[in-house]
Amino acid sequence: MPHAIDSIELPKLQFEDLPRELIEEILSLMPTRSLVMISGTSKLIHDIATYILSRRLRHTLHIEGYRLIFECYAADDKFNHPFNHCEYIGTHVGAENSAEATKKFQKVPYFTEDDEGEECNPLANLYSNFTPRSFNIDSQPPSTTVTIDSGDIFTQICASASLVKLSNSEYGGVTSIIPVCESFFRVKRDWLDSAATYEGLQQNNPIAWVGMGENMGLKLNVTGRRIVGPAVSGGVRGRDQEDEAVEYGVEYDGVVIRASYLLEMVEKKQHTSFFQNLKLASEEEGVTGGLQETTTVAVF
Repeated sequence: MPHAIDSIELPKLQFEDLPRELIEEILSLMPTRSLVMISGTSKLIHDIATYILSRRLRHTLHIEGYRLIFECYAADDKFNHPFNHCEYIGTHVGAENSAEATKKFQKVPYFTEDDEGEECNPLANLYSNFTPRSFNIDSQPPSTTVTIDSGDIFTQICASASLVKLSNSEYGGVTSIIPVCESFFRVKRDWLDSAATYEGLQQNNPIAWVGMGENMGLKLNVTGRRIVGPAVSGGVRGRDQEDEAVEYGVEYDGVVIRASYLLEMVEKKQHTSFFQNLKLASEEEGVTGGLQETTTVAVF
């Protein structure tokens, strides 16, 4: 006679059958890069990973008090330019931060049978938005002058961003610096000419991406252009006459950084336990019944 226990069919449990609080505790131990990679497996994992991402951002920018410092300069003017501090605006889906950009990601952001293996994971498309502010009393956006010589089709500009933590002592000073990005990028003459037109002003501020991977971008506002030099005849490109030397006025209206990339830079610099000591949602925010549901389009 077979034992009664042999005839009992145990239920097939999946990872998602665990309590939400326990899943969050498990995922909280993972670095940001791993969270982004697994967030496309299911809606539950995506929602919890999105919440953890937003909590880590708040911890870095509000609890720890890190501030983004931004600088942008021509290739030959590295040591003669001002720093600009940046005000954190929020984190949104898509770098454009517009209604049209958000509509692209209204689809459920995880794998389904109908997707036929196509990846739809906007967690990697979350961008943190910052507004550069000058350290001067003047409230005007930070600006610069970009010059493209006759015969040139582009100019190179270096952009740099770092997270800094200021000391609370009476002597001031910086207690911690986390490099985020430093790279050259090219600004083309045609792009500047287009952005300086009336049609270009009607569009959202065009984004100039810094470096590879679209991890950091600048929202530029071209305020005007003026010719500062004559055209060169018989240029190097084989044309009868090259373009004139032009000077453009450019304002830095915004800095966008991929949220997951920003947190990865923090994790590289800080100890591995920097984010692992955060409290659960029920303890930190008084949420009853576990983690709250999050929306498919994250804005925080």
